[in-house]
Amino acid sequence: MHFKLNELIVNTIKAFFLVFFVELSLDLVENAKDKISVAMGTFAKKEPALFYADCRLEGGIFRGAHALNGNPKGAVEDSDFSVGFRAFAKKNGVIGMGFVGKQLGEKQLFGISRELKEIFFLALKRAKINAEKKAFFKKKHRVLSEKIGVADFLQEQVHVDKVEFPFKKNPLNLSLEEIVSRAEKLSAALSNTIGIVANEVSLVCGFEKKIFASSSGSFIEQTWPLVEGFAYVAAKGKAVETYYGSLGNFKGLEVLEGENEFDKTFEDYCSFLAEGTIELSNAPAMKTTDAPMTVITDPWFNALLSHEIMGHPSEADRALKREAAWAGRSWWFDGIDDNRFNQQVGSLELSAFSDPSLSGYGVYKYDDEGTLAKKVFHIKNGVLIGFLNSVETSLILNEVPNGGMRAMAAEHVPLVRMNNTAIAHGSWKKEEIFEETKGGYYLVGQKTPSIGETRQNFKITCWKLFKIENGEIGQLYRQGGITGDSQTFFKSIDAVADDFVLHNIPNCGKGTPMQTMRVGNGGPHLRAMAVVSGAH
Repeated sequence: MHFKLNELIVNTIKAFFLVFFVELSLDLVENAKDKISVAMGTFAKKEPALFYADCRLEGGIFRGAHALNGNPKGAVEDSDFSVGFRAFAKKNGVIGMGFVGKQLGEKQLFGISRELKEIFFLALKRAKINAEKKAFFKKKHRVLSEKIGVADFLQEQVHVDKVEFPFKKNPLNLSLEEIVSRAEKLSAALSNTIGIVANEVSLVCGFEKKIFASSSGSFIEQTWPLVEGFAYVAAKGKAVETYYGSLGNFKGLEVLEGENEFDKTFEDYCSFLAEGTIELSNAPAMKTTDAPMTVITDPWFNALLSHEIMGHPSEADRALKREAAWAGRSWWFDGIDDNRFNQQVGSLELSAFSDPSLSGYGVYKYDDEGTLAKKVFHIKNGVLIGFLNSVETSLILNEVPNGGMRAMAAEHVPLVRMNNTAIAHGSWKKEEIFEETKGGYYLVGQKTPSIGETRQNFKITCWKLFKIENGEIGQLYRQGGITGDSQTFFKSIDAVADDFVLHNIPNCGKGTPMQTMRVGNGGPHLRAMAVVSGAH
């Protein structure tokens, strides 16, 4: 087949320059386009072994500032760019993939034709070698021949689309000077709060853009606004307590003015963290219970719960052991013929899903394979029914591709990543759950996860832990959390509220080398049974 990326890549670079280099002269843009057009002509040669290829070009422009204990510590106004090529070569019915990714500077963007030519042919070379090795192994080990390589590669429907995620106030309307001033003043206010002994505040505003082009004809542009703030506080009362939190979304400056999951301005959010952590520093430490207790968990805590013991085990590449050496496996999938699909893994009250259409850090329309992303239920009424997948893993699992393949930047190879993964809302009212709970504990906010290798066992600590007595919230404790077996915990859930909230997590790590991505997680209030952990 012929490699038909010529016109697509020219359009890609043209759009890229228009978005990120609008302040450059038109002569430079036109000169770059001409160079790209000439270079792309070499890509139209017939490559008998080439089965499919795609290219991603990504970049971001951002401003940020950091303040420590009321003093400005750093500021940045910058851009970053990267490119990645995947090439698939087919030999003897076996397909091998080659990938090459690279960070780019401005000078390299002006010489983009040379960069694209170099990395494409290197990716194709790697794909050919991979296919040859697979074909040799398949021939040598006939007993495994059906499992080595796929004889066909399911290509997603061709998409030509331009997606711009909405915002009310342009993130770049806040100047660098204003960002520095806001972070400094906020940190100074925290420093003047009695009980706070140290603090850090950071603000970041900008845009991210991804452009995807494939040899099958897809050409997709997606642009996200980005606004996020970070706060760290250390409080000293009867003990020392620290907390780190973030507030952000792929939206505009309205995020800092109260349009977020906490319904607070960034200033009020930081005060909220400071006051709560001061209160905690004067509270008694929790003692671990001898037996499972009734617990009610809030949406903020459930963001970490859904992330760690629902989201990661539902990523198909992890289930297929591709992360086993680095980050573990998935407890509900031991193998193709040994798994818990269509089995009860939780109570009838429990459903969990991933939905990239929700407004959160996991929002996108197409993944990094150009697949139209879909909402996926992982658990429905306690039954395990589906994973997030890629084109390849969907073939292995005999599923429909649902658009779960993403990378931290174009220079990285895509992995199956959760998006907005959460516990679905139930039919209870929050107040009803508390009224029916005569005794137990209430967990508010997330803190630290400690998760077993297969995600079957966990310990997750919370920001605040309260005693519940006769349906009322009572004594506050610090250093609390819950620990348990995932399936036992899931099956103990007997009430799920209708107050769904999606929280955003800015630092989900996966892969080696590590890729850190922003994701959305959450759920409603729920009630279950677990051992309540403490400081001792």
